[in-house]
Amino acid sequence: YYTSIPGSCNFETQDQEWTTVCGLTQDSSDDFDWNISNSAVMGQMGPDADHTPGKGQYFLYVNSSAQKEGNRARLTTMKLFPASLGICRVRFWFWMFASRQTGVLKVHTVEEHGMNILMWSSSRNEENKW
Repeated sequence: YYTSIPGSCNFETQDQEWTTVCGLTQDSSDDFDWNISNSAVMGQMGPDADHTPGKGQYFLYVNSSAQKEGNRARLTTMKLFPASLGICRVRFWFWMFASRQTGVLKVHTVEEHGMNILMWSSSRNEENKW
């Protein structure tokens, strides 16, 4: 259900142009980028499977073990979302497990004057699952 509603993305793109397909932009002022991969490529460093129901294979990842403390990888949406009255939801699944170098995953919203507001964060997942 979630992969068919407007604004959703399952990263199952043939041409690897997931930023365009998913309406996301890599921040050019950050320190490193998000990439797309699957569990076969990630091997021991990543999850055994994608979270997408059915035949999903691909997901976004950052390799935090290759970074210095304080480095950022940031994605932003290409379009603005209108303000809502308690009905706006962001749904995503994440896997952060087994690495001592795991950073912090944060979700911000940017208000109309450009101020970032932290909405959610996690420093690691205690279980080997999405």
